[in-house]
Amino acid sequence: MSPAVGVPTGTVTFSGAGISETVALNGTGVAQVTSTSLTSGTITAIYNGDSHYEVSSSTVAVDVKAPLALSPAAGALPAGNVGSIYSQAFTVTGGTAPYTYTLSGDHAPGLTLNSTTGVLSGTLTVSDGFSFTIQAVDDAGRTVSAAYTLAVAPAEPVATSTTVAASPSTSVAGETVEVSAVVQSLAAGSGTPTGTVTFTGAGLNQTVTLDAAGSASVTSTSLTSGTITATYNGDSQFSGSAGTATVTVNAPNTLVFTPAGGSLAEAMAGEEYSQPISATGGSGAITYRVASGSLPERMVLNVSTGELTGPSAEDAEGNYTFTIEARDGTGATGTATFSLKVNPRAVTAADQVISVPEGSSPPNVYLNRGATGGPFISANLVFVEPSFAGRAEIIQGELAQAGPVSPVGWYLKFTPSPGYSGQAKVGYRLVSALGSSSGTVTYHLSYAASQVAEEIDSLVHDFVRTRQSLIANAIKVPGLMERRQMAKSSEAVTTKVSPSERGLTLGFSTSLAQMEAARDAADGVTDAIPSLFNVWIDGTFLAHNRDGNGNGKWGSFAALSIGADYLLTEKALVGLSFHYDYMKDPTEEDAELTGNGWLAGPYASLEIGNDVFWDTSILYGGSSNDIDTLLWDGSFDTTRWLFDTSIKGQWQLDDVTVLTPKLRAVYFSEKVEDYSVRNDLGDVIEIDGFREEQFRVSLGAEISRQFNLDNGSTLTPKLGATVGYSGLDGAGAFGNMSLGASLNTADEWNIDAGALFGIEGDGQRSAGVKVGISKRF
Repeated sequence: MSPAVGVPTGTVTFSGAGISETVALNGTGVAQVTSTSLTSGTITAIYNGDSHYEVSSSTVAVDVKAPLALSPAAGALPAGNVGSIYSQAFTVTGGTAPYTYTLSGDHAPGLTLNSTTGVLSGTLTVSDGFSFTIQAVDDAGRTVSAAYTLAVAPAEPVATSTTVAASPSTSVAGETVEVSAVVQSLAAGSGTPTGTVTFTGAGLNQTVTLDAAGSASVTSTSLTSGTITATYNGDSQFSGSAGTATVTVNAPNTLVFTPAGGSLAEAMAGEEYSQPISATGGSGAITYRVASGSLPERMVLNVSTGELTGPSAEDAEGNYTFTIEARDGTGATGTATFSLKVNPRAVTAADQVISVPEGSSPPNVYLNRGATGGPFISANLVFVEPSFAGRAEIIQGELAQAGPVSPVGWYLKFTPSPGYSGQAKVGYRLVSALGSSSGTVTYHLSYAASQVAEEIDSLVHDFVRTRQSLIANAIKVPGLMERRQMAKSSEAVTTKVSPSERGLTLGFSTSLAQMEAARDAADGVTDAIPSLFNVWIDGTFLAHNRDGNGNGKWGSFAALSIGADYLLTEKALVGLSFHYDYMKDPTEEDAELTGNGWLAGPYASLEIGNDVFWDTSILYGGSSNDIDTLLWDGSFDTTRWLFDTSIKGQWQLDDVTVLTPKLRAVYFSEKVEDYSVRNDLGDVIEIDGFREEQFRVSLGAEISRQFNLDNGSTLTPKLGATVGYSGLDGAGAFGNMSLGASLNTADEWNIDAGALFGIEGDGQRSAGVKVGISKRF
């Protein structure tokens, strides 16, 4: 390095913290820049050297504060009322804390600004509009200010309550009654209301001034029965209010009969009879007697209650007229004349009406009560309308629910359907030695919402759970191993028919790769290059009968899967698939659930070892479903996630023996959203949704061995077995075994047959067969 030869020359480059600029040194070796857009950070100055001096650099840190900002922004502040406590906080951002706040201008009386916290607070004392400015100064002396307005309204009137009382509340016409009102403030410490109260109603219309205690009263001898309203009219400080009291004013003692007289309900000779007769308007106890005429023989008038009771004599048929006198404690009397017809004894059955509380069963109805012409030797059920309202039966001698002992006789026992609401009629017939008669018991029923929700929730749970199992078994996404099998296929379409103990499954599948392979096989092409791109389709239809379907009721399930995949390499395949499913599920409760669903997502297949494949698919989807029961209908939606992964292989043990093992895990989660059901009356029941999950792990294998027959045919027997465990749905262990064989004849006929036996964790067993035949032309 040469010794210094004067002042350095050249340029300096400034960079960082918002600067990027190169400046020439002045004659004293100084370079400088100015900026208004710096940001916090580090500035680096690099001297770029000249012919005598080397490159050098230096750094300096800068801290750039944000500009001051005052919140809230300038403008109108929240309004207040005189007498109320007001508080408004002002805050500053940016600059350097701490901040000092000052207030200037026409601010509202009663308010002060805290210079440290920036809170404007106090009790408002004047109503008006005010304008003022808030200024804040930070620690470095920077300032920010904003102008504000504040509207202060007059104080709100204090709410009051008015209570009314009449003494006495029940009186006789002409008696003096005092009506008083008390007005109270609803705000503690606000004083006593002043002003007037107006009394109206029940013969009053009068305004009275409140006394010092806030009370006012009036007296009257001309009140009528009704409601008295006391209205406080308010003053400058207190708002008005009102209260009511009910008064009853009776007429002077005049005995009034109920019924007033005339014909009474007809009686029957020798049968129980009851007719209430009473008098009102008297003072003290009232007594009754027959003043003239005569009652049917053995019929009695109760001297204390006035009730007329039987039974009359069996030969007392005829028409009777009599006058009953009532006498009160003061000696006032009243009379009424009645007529009564006593009919000959005959068989009659009484109609009855029963109101049943929601969710309960009615007590057994004693059919003998109110009936005539007994004793009854039998009782028959005639009808139930509507038939689905409930189940009815006639029983004899069962203890009544109303007491510890019931009379011997005939009872109607009725069990309502939990979901039915409305009127149900049950017809019955009573038979005695005199003949027979029919009657009706009418029930007013209310549905049991909790039971309906529980039953429908159970149906939906079973439907979703069953469909999940069917989907997990029906949806198959072809991987590398299946793709290679397609390339060797001689059939353009693969079909299968599998009957079992609980149903029948129909299925088909095909793909571009399979159809191309079948065409090449028909043309005798053996070395065709497989296509990188493949489109496939797979369909399944299942008729099933599970425990919940009931005898003779079959459900149906269908699934259609389509997809496309691409060979990345000979050992890697990726694709997308879409799956549609439909299910109809009738139940033994006369209900039917149907649903349309879908799943879609990517899948991949990798050859992780020699003829060992790892297949994985992740599917997302949902479904729309309908609920159709005898009384309630509705719908529900779901969202789904299905994760399916498996490791499988196809190993050539020798020239003629192939082993195909498979380890598979499936997780299926489906969330049912909250839903509702509705009946024909427009009633709605909301039902909570739930999440249904299945996680199944299975391990299985199939072994096949090829035998060449003397006639040129090839026979390939196959034996397979699978065991697994289902953890989340409670099914537990399951397993199946398959046994089959395929025969390829010398003239290119192919016959494929097999049998499948399975058992689920809940003990359900299934069996199926598969037979297929094809020929290459």
